[in-house]
Amino acid sequence: MLAAERHSKILEQLRAEQSVTVSELSQALDVSEVTIRKDLIKLENDGLLTRIHGGATITDFLPVERSFTEKLAERSEEKLAIAHQALSHIQPGDTIMIGAGTTTMELAKLLRGMNDLTVVTNAVNIAMELNSQGKHHVILIGGEMRHKSFALVGSVAAENLRNLSVFKCFIGADGIHLEHGLTTLNLAEAQINQVMMERARKVYVLVDYSKFGETHLAKFAGVSDVDRIITDAAARPFVERYVELGINLELASPQGVSR
Repeated sequence: MLAAERHSKILEQLRAEQSVTVSELSQALDVSEVTIRKDLIKLENDGLLTRIHGGATITDFLPVERSFTEKLAERSEEKLAIAHQALSHIQPGDTIMIGAGTTTMELAKLLRGMNDLTVVTNAVNIAMELNSQGKHHVILIGGEMRHKSFALVGSVAAENLRNLSVFKCFIGADGIHLEHGLTTLNLAEAQINQVMMERARKVYVLVDYSKFGETHLAKFAGVSDVDRIITDAAARPFVERYVELGINLELASPQGVSR
């Protein structure tokens, strides 16, 4: 394959997926990773992409962490469907953890219809929502507050979590990738997610379809390290591959009913 043809195919894949890895391109184009890296350097010099660790992204798609408020209105139907699906895994009297995020916030709102839960969270807004419901025992762990996500992080938060144990943990992620695992845009939040997972018997990850294939700064788990990944129906194309690898991927309908 000529270099010009490879460059065209690389850019075509970038337009479709926003980001690519060297290993993926090497397999897809049947050339060495060394050749792919040279191609990416050439294309970056031409201003057509931006190289990142292990691959490349389109120049105007570098990931920037946005605030909770900015993310709240995005894919709201999908997030609500995922939250309804997650709710089906919670029973009255459960002891659970809920991590920070817009999808987990939707789950917290739905807990108004349940009674007698013990809920541990590192998200100030989620604790306030649960407290307003007046039905549950709410434990806000303390720590350093991040203004973009309302998450409590740092050594105090981690130490407080290590003194607690729950049955189920519900967390989000900014990226989910079969090779690179579950990632977030913030290292401190990734560290808290890791501790939450350690302190729970079952771990559920709530992610909408847009997170699939994405890789961000901080990895906190492999996809096989969690018990269940709950997503929306638009992620259906990923199901077969995940099931082949023994990963439990559960879809929710727009009405929040499992398909």
